[in-house]
Amino acid sequence: MKRRMKQILAAAMAVSMLTGTGLTAAAEEERMTISVIGIDWGYGPLPDSEMEQAWEDLFDVNLEIEWVSYQDYDQKVNTMISAGNIPDVVQINKVDGNYYYPIFTQAIDAGTFLDMTPYLFADGEGVAETNAVMKNWSEDFWDQAKYKEGIYILPRSKAEIAQQSGINVRRDLMKKYGYEEEPATMDELKDWLIGLSNAASEGEGEKIYALDFYTETNGLMGDRTKAFAIAFTGQTDWAVDENGDYQYMMLTDGYVDFLNWMKDLYDAGVLDPEFALANAETSKWKAGRSVAYLTAWYNWNQSADLTTQKIFDDSTADTLEAWCLMPVQGPAAYTVSPNYTDIDSCIAINAQCSEEKIQKIMEVFNGTEEAIPGYNLLMSDGVEGIHYTVLEDGTRATDDEQSKKRQEGYVGAWNQIFLKTDADQVTDKFMRDGARRASDESIQRAQDLKEFISTNLEETGMKNAIQNLQSATYSTQWGMITEDLNAMTTQYIMGQIDEATWNSYVESIVNSDDYKAIQQEFKDAAAAE
Repeated sequence: MKRRMKQILAAAMAVSMLTGTGLTAAAEEERMTISVIGIDWGYGPLPDSEMEQAWEDLFDVNLEIEWVSYQDYDQKVNTMISAGNIPDVVQINKVDGNYYYPIFTQAIDAGTFLDMTPYLFADGEGVAETNAVMKNWSEDFWDQAKYKEGIYILPRSKAEIAQQSGINVRRDLMKKYGYEEEPATMDELKDWLIGLSNAASEGEGEKIYALDFYTETNGLMGDRTKAFAIAFTGQTDWAVDENGDYQYMMLTDGYVDFLNWMKDLYDAGVLDPEFALANAETSKWKAGRSVAYLTAWYNWNQSADLTTQKIFDDSTADTLEAWCLMPVQGPAAYTVSPNYTDIDSCIAINAQCSEEKIQKIMEVFNGTEEAIPGYNLLMSDGVEGIHYTVLEDGTRATDDEQSKKRQEGYVGAWNQIFLKTDADQVTDKFMRDGARRASDESIQRAQDLKEFISTNLEETGMKNAIQNLQSATYSTQWGMITEDLNAMTTQYIMGQIDEATWNSYVESIVNSDDYKAIQQEFKDAAAAE
């Protein structure tokens, strides 16, 4: 039993000495306990922290929460699922980009997790229909939370659109070396990157690469290059062709054109020659070592003075200026990369919970500012006097002791299990009050980016076609297929194999029994929904 409950019982015992009543009444008033497991992203939160107690007091509940290191989380949760011993609430982590992964869906099929649909949608009276945040979520967004027409994951907010669509660039170098005219096409971007990289390398007296780039675990399908590939293929990871067949991006005709685009950069000497070694530091954009960096379109939010809110590493000069290009056009699409899913985090509920507990979970985990004034501030900054101090000018400051308590209480990270407002990165990052506010010009560019990306997604309808679909062959074989495929892309860029060899290898995969089985299994899964 937690310290707070002990305090309640101790108080009740003291009262009983004066009133003649015993502990029976106090025991009857004991709060409902909800057990939870969530991800610790490296902060080391402590159990029964003052932040945890604040949430307990707010909702009159007893939270038995276990924060597990992200490094061990998947194994921990999957072991609990396999043993049939899960807590009341489980944060679901993405596996290969998908919340609905095989072990989780097998448990759903076995009745382990609750279908929350009846609680969310109930003729206008459900949580999703009345909650101030959830009621703004579109049908398409809720479709992303479905498995076999049931909703077994409860989103915590809607992520910012097409996050990995930003071509962040060094604007100080653009100005210094006469490259302020922004490229509009992939061909122009290639020439622009090569030219500016060479000019900056000569002028700065050190190598400044074209791209912050190295091969990631998932190779060229990673965020550092995917939007560029989309420009040549017109699709993201998986798409359905005109015949209704599922096609993987790397196996389509346009993908080799993307490889040729990357190879031109490599041949020009503006990519790290050892990019295949996954050396993340050699061409690090934030360390001033690259001209450009394909990343989130909102991750260049510098303050107007370039220093109060500094995007670049502390070791760099204060003169480094960040900017973001508008998406450029390729032969098949713009460099707009849709999210694998727009659900930024989610929870699932144990199907064995009582009706009373389910209702309490829905109350506790779906709070809003509209229903509970001060909720958003508690979510972001914790408790006044414990986690921050309000200064005379109204700003919030944190001393060393408060910072320690913020870390112990996991302040700012409860939004991965509790409901939060949908992301608005333009407001949250660029339009901050005070010294951290970006320049008017940067705010306008961020607004233009968001509008362009949103309009482009609406026009193309591009999305990952296998979202929430299950394929047994994909689960067991895909990792081996893509491991070899990723190795071939590296060899192609480095000139170790030619286009004929690449095409022959792709054809062997497309005609393989495994790939055909995967395509059919996805098609069958989609038909069953």
